[in-house]
Formats: sequence, structure tokens, C-alpha cells
Amino acid sequence: MADQEQTALWADANRRVLDDLSELSIAAVKETSELLADLQRSSLAALRGQHDAAVRWHAMWPELFADPLRWYQKVLLESVDTAQRTFRLIGANAKALSQAVDRVHATAEQTGQRVQETLSTSASRAREAVRRAA
Repeated sequence: MADQEQTALWADANRRVLDDLSELSIAAVKETSELLADLQRSSLAALRGQHDAAVRWHAMWPELFADPLRWYQKVLLESVDTAQRTFRLIGANAKALSQAVDRVHATAEQTGQRVQETLSTSASRAREAVRRAA
């Protein structure tokens, strides 16, 4: 009878651990999907910005021959603006990645605690079952 009880006890512990690990995997996949969607949205926004900049650059060409100094000034300002937007995008992407990693880390810690509690409780119950059987 004790063998059946221990088998049931460990089967229950295995089920709970697998449930916790499955939840962790699902949370990681969900977080990864959301992060990839955010990165894709920001990439599309950057692509739209590049297209708009290309149109502006194209519109500035005639000015090169009319007023080269003014053209150079506009090109320089456009270049600085593009660089600033690029750095903001990189910063936003890094922040999104960092937040996603923090959330997965927190979920992993909680899962680890639940698994540890499950295994500790199961080990205690198994010891108690052995004592009762003896």
C-alpha cells in the first residue's frame, strides 16, 4: 500500500512541476511574441521614417545648385535628426527587450519557487509515508 501511495504522491508532484514548467514556457513564448511584435512595429515606423527622409532628400537636390550653403545646412540638420531618431529607436528597443527579460525572469523565479515548494512538500510526504509504513 505504501508503494502505491508513494507512486501517487510522486505522480502528483511530477504533474504539478510539469504544469509549472508549462506555464513558464507559455509565458516565455507570449513575452517573446509581444517583444517581436513591438520590434516589428518600431522597425516599420523606422522604415516609414526612412522613406519620408528619402523624399525630403530628393526634394532638396534642386537647392544644391541654387544655394549650396543652405543645402548643406539642411542636409546636416536632416542627418542629425535622422541620427537622433535612430538612437531613440535603439533606446526604445533596448528598453522593451530589458522589460521583457525582467518579466520572464520574474516569472522564472516564481516558477522556481513553486517547483521547490512542490518538491519539498512531496519529499516530506514521502518520508511521512515511509515512517507510517515502517
